[in-house]
Amino acid sequence: MKRLACLLIVVAAAAWASAETAPLPADSAVEVLVTAQRPDARFPWRRERPGTRQGYGVLISATHVITTDELVRNATLVEVRQPGRSRKWTARVIQADARADAAVLDVPDLTNDAPFKPVALDDAVPRSEKVQIVTFDEAGQMKSGDGRITEASVEPLPDASSSILLFKVLTDLKADGQGLPVFHNGRLAGLAVEYDSETQTSVVVPSLILKQVVDDVAAPPYKGLASAGLLWTTLVDPVKRRYLKLQDDNRGILVTRLLPGSGASQSLRPGDVIVSWDDKPIDSQGYYTDEMYGRLLLTHLICGRRRPGDSVPVAIVRNGVPAQVRVILSSYNDSDALIPRNAEDEPADYLVDGGLVLRELSLDYLKSFGAKWMVNAHPRLVNLYLTRALMPDKPGERIVVLSAVLPDPINIGYQGYHDEIVTKVNGQPLADLDDVFAIVKRDGGVRRLSFESTPLDLVLDPAGLAEANRRLAQQYRIPHLMNHRTGTPPPAP
Repeated sequence: MKRLACLLIVVAAAAWASAETAPLPADSAVEVLVTAQRPDARFPWRRERPGTRQGYGVLISATHVITTDELVRNATLVEVRQPGRSRKWTARVIQADARADAAVLDVPDLTNDAPFKPVALDDAVPRSEKVQIVTFDEAGQMKSGDGRITEASVEPLPDASSSILLFKVLTDLKADGQGLPVFHNGRLAGLAVEYDSETQTSVVVPSLILKQVVDDVAAPPYKGLASAGLLWTTLVDPVKRRYLKLQDDNRGILVTRLLPGSGASQSLRPGDVIVSWDDKPIDSQGYYTDEMYGRLLLTHLICGRRRPGDSVPVAIVRNGVPAQVRVILSSYNDSDALIPRNAEDEPADYLVDGGLVLRELSLDYLKSFGAKWMVNAHPRLVNLYLTRALMPDKPGERIVVLSAVLPDPINIGYQGYHDEIVTKVNGQPLADLDDVFAIVKRDGGVRRLSFESTPLDLVLDPAGLAEANRRLAQQYRIPHLMNHRTGTPPPAP
């Protein structure tokens, strides 16, 4: 018996040793060099100055590299190279997904003599597992550090409004760099997206999420992570639970809003209580027990374990009566949001008339106020984003704002108006900027603007509008006084 026990110990020790000594595929890591230029969110006919970024990626096939969306966003040129070397290969962004903070690059000129070797993705890395993080110094010398997954939880990405499964990795290495590879037993376990020097912890997008992006790119059209299209709140108040006729079993969350046109809107109703999702019991705080990562938010069951088009069983309590429904998951479309993220940083549609700059509210517009945009931006706009960003009252609804007033004799006294929510143009209510374009085309220009925050309207003199627009276009170097992606923007007067 003792000999058997010793044999088991030796075998276990050998297995652990082999896992620790698995070859580190550092030659799969590439340096990603990006030249980027963002549109100016506040004056959308302009672009900001070009800038450069530097990060990392990992070769996952003969010519494909996985890196982070944040690194390649607004890229005008993407190149890869061996860290510390001068030779570069031009890359093309095949697909970037802000919800997963992942991007797949194609590097067609890589040849067999390139100094890189593809690595496989490990999409089943358990919690508390030992991993290795790789980084490089300025000379291109590799540094590797041991790490351990201390937490696996559904959290918002560092620079996004969405939440996905993220690892927190405690490491003895300063892993400060976008897209640094994290390896597990010789395979890619994830990409680091943020590092906290005080806690020596890296935030890592796991390969479980990255693999969804890679597989989806390989089977076009790209669909992205799954979405159900619902908002919910916890049900921990015993009085509310009794009112909803729920059992005293600490299960169930309350559906509060449904995204118009989503799969959830076809089978769920506000006021429904979800007690089970995809055959997993949901507790009163929205968590379920995951086989691999333990207690996780319901979100991971939707976007981490399923794909768009999947039909999932959902157990609910409706008006006190238990029921079973099915929810068909869909792809999340940023354009369906009340306040889109505009992750691609595409130039915004806008109208400049009489110096009044009109556009739709988006997250990139709010972030133009700087790192502390939640403090610096107009509180009314921030509150709208925090409470209703994803949920319009009807499909296609948007928030139109007067972002600025360009000083001109036609608008004297109006220069203090900015970041105002526009409710009417020329006395007609509007739901989005398309309505503004239609009204202006019908009336020949903006005559009157009405706002949500004040009963006072801004009025322009129609007789002087054409001449004012000519002055403004010349003075502020505006090539087009209107940008309408579904139409043809007219040249400036």
